[in-house]
Amino acid sequence: MIILRLLTAILCLALVVPQGHTQEFTLHHNHNHHNQTEQSEQRTDYVCPMHSHIVSDEPGSCPICGMDLEPRQHHAEKSVQVSSSMQQNLAIRTTTVQYDTLWRYYPTIAQVAWNDNARHHVHARATGWIEKLYVRSEGTQVQRGDRLYDIYSRELVVAQQDLLQVLSNGTADNRLLRDAKLRLELLGFAPQLIKEIEQTREIMYRVPVFAPQAGVVTELNVAEGMYVEPGLAMLTLTDNESFWLIADVPERYSDWLNVGAPVYVTLPQANLNRYATEIEYIYPSLDVQARTQRVRIKLHNDNVGSQLLVGMQAQVELYGEPKRHVLTIPLSSLIVTGANNRVIVRTKDNTFEQRDVHVGLVIGEQAEILHGLTEGEQVVVSGQFLLDSEATLLNSRASGKQEATDAHAHH
Repeated sequence: MIILRLLTAILCLALVVPQGHTQEFTLHHNHNHHNQTEQSEQRTDYVCPMHSHIVSDEPGSCPICGMDLEPRQHHAEKSVQVSSSMQQNLAIRTTTVQYDTLWRYYPTIAQVAWNDNARHHVHARATGWIEKLYVRSEGTQVQRGDRLYDIYSRELVVAQQDLLQVLSNGTADNRLLRDAKLRLELLGFAPQLIKEIEQTREIMYRVPVFAPQAGVVTELNVAEGMYVEPGLAMLTLTDNESFWLIADVPERYSDWLNVGAPVYVTLPQANLNRYATEIEYIYPSLDVQARTQRVRIKLHNDNVGSQLLVGMQAQVELYGEPKRHVLTIPLSSLIVTGANNRVIVRTKDNTFEQRDVHVGLVIGEQAEILHGLTEGEQVVVSGQFLLDSEATLLNSRASGKQEATDAHAHH
């Protein structure tokens, strides 16, 4: 009887051990199957860290900056099933991804500034004292020929004496007379004053200086009674027949800006409504902090009268050459997040999925798609945020279940 019991126990042990090995194999096999499924639902893209729209299926370098492309795991998109009746209730609408022409356009604000090319600096040609100053403050409007100041200068007195000496000698040497007149002119004597000396034969001790051009006094560096020298810029006259509009354009638009490109200016204070002009100059440097480039637009004052003031802000519309044959979608279909841009794509009649996209040029209500969509696909333009929320929720649930399954498998 004892021997029979021992044989029965040995037989039970023989049956238990294979069963334990079989269970262990089954768990390991399921774990491998899960890894294969996960790998099939992922693919690796290689993306430039500086230019996110450069995407490749294979390792390499960026054709723009030369940096190595970095791998990025791209998970398969989760689909959302929505019945036809529910689509009607949610007012879901789609549009077709298609190629189109984008007219480069950028509206911004420009500030009215003086035309630096119309500035004229007034210097004393000889050392002396300002006996009388007729321009007392910046902002004064002067006309060509207006009296600016009277100066006493020993150099001017000596030059007048030389001219009177030549005239008193009655010499027929035209060269000496010409040189004496030229010396006075180079020292700042107006031509009409030289003629007056020839007629009166008298020396002017307080010599008047006249405005060489019309304009506004934008700088005034002298006061009455000051001692001046030729190196001092006494005052600056800026012609106000034309002004500049200075606009700051973001760096991403700088590649399509060109001199001569059309610009429309709106400035209600100066009665300007889409006044047509053009880009006159593009500054070669970039603002390091704001990452913007300055653009200069010329504006003639004869078109706006005297109502244009430096410091005014105008609305300007900059246009560039068109960018043709680009893949476009409505801007309203984009779901913009802090990390990426995505859209909702209809893959079947009742099936929708999330799709990451890389956006290029944005013009008005259209956005260029560099990567992520193909021509003819349907993107959602109304109700996409509800679908995106549902897809995100499904992703979260799937991730939670997957983590639980992995933890159970390893356990």
